[in-house]
Amino acid sequence: MKLRVHYLKRQATFSDTDKIIESLKGAGLLSAIEIELQATNGSTSCTDHEIHDDVSKVEIVDGAEVLESLRMIEWRGLNFYELGHMPRATFDENGGATQKESLMILFGRYLGDPEYYFDPSKFNNPQLIIDVSLTISATAGFASGTGKVTIKLYIIEEGALPCKGFVMRKEKYNFTTASSGDEYIDLPTDFPYAAIGFSAILSTYRPDEIISKVKLSFDDDEYVPVNIYTEDIMDRLRMVYGLAKQTKRVLTADDGSILTDIYDIHDARIFSEADDHIATIESIDAEKVTNGLYNLSTPDTPAFQTTAKACKLAVEGLCPHGMVIITPQHINDFENLLDVKGRRKLQLILTQAQANAAVRVVISQIRS
Repeated sequence: MKLRVHYLKRQATFSDTDKIIESLKGAGLLSAIEIELQATNGSTSCTDHEIHDDVSKVEIVDGAEVLESLRMIEWRGLNFYELGHMPRATFDENGGATQKESLMILFGRYLGDPEYYFDPSKFNNPQLIIDVSLTISATAGFASGTGKVTIKLYIIEEGALPCKGFVMRKEKYNFTTASSGDEYIDLPTDFPYAAIGFSAILSTYRPDEIISKVKLSFDDDEYVPVNIYTEDIMDRLRMVYGLAKQTKRVLTADDGSILTDIYDIHDARIFSEADDHIATIESIDAEKVTNGLYNLSTPDTPAFQTTAKACKLAVEGLCPHGMVIITPQHINDFENLLDVKGRRKLQLILTQAQANAAVRVVISQIRS
């Protein structure tokens, strides 16, 4: 397999609110598309805010037909399971710092898959679209006019086999949870599934505290491939995929609260960059870390540091961006897809346990 990397854009400036559109017509056989967005923080800080908060959609369309469509947080959550690690990112809350985040639209099981790839020539007018609206703020957002985008195409030059299809991902449903009750979601039965998942986001709540149980039902329970508690799904995710990692440079004082994108933190460590200071982890609650910060410049009389200082936080855990993969097979195991052939109905039933959470159902299908 021989791959070639081609830039559609490299650090091209975009407007604070923009719809970035790039044609994929004539691009060749695509194994993947890598996208990186960057922006410069406000002059004072950019606390508890990242680029992915401001990217509402990254999609591939062919006219009115949507082939791929997810929010950036959903792309990054899925990417962890697909790539085996979180996609590249630089998180930094300091004033004037440059933040960067990337995602990968992977059309096969891995980069350079000779059997599964995207052939733009089979479509009339395939386009990549990125919807972004940067939050402009001196303290909790970005400086105006600093957004830049890089788009790289991974093109198969040699070694492609007859195409078996490509991965097609979409957000199919979203809702705000109630404190109890089941939510019934009808899913399409047109193409087999590599994965069905959901993201459940409410600060200080793990996904299993929001959605307590999950069921997948074909044809009114004629076949039920999944009927399991979410906490048991998360146990399986740890065994199959391991733990996601995130590092952030944050501004925090004693008793500070730091929000991460890992919604079931298993381990956290923090280090102060300020001279004669010690930072500690005081508590962890879902994606939230509470820290201590102590000023030891006068060793005999250490004091709580009440002014925010730069610290480096590293966490690892489950469910990046609240993403839970429901289907039991590995997301890259295309030999054991969830087959929908001959089925008339597929329903996802989510049992709610906590109100006011944002839940989004995402699907990953193999389109042939």
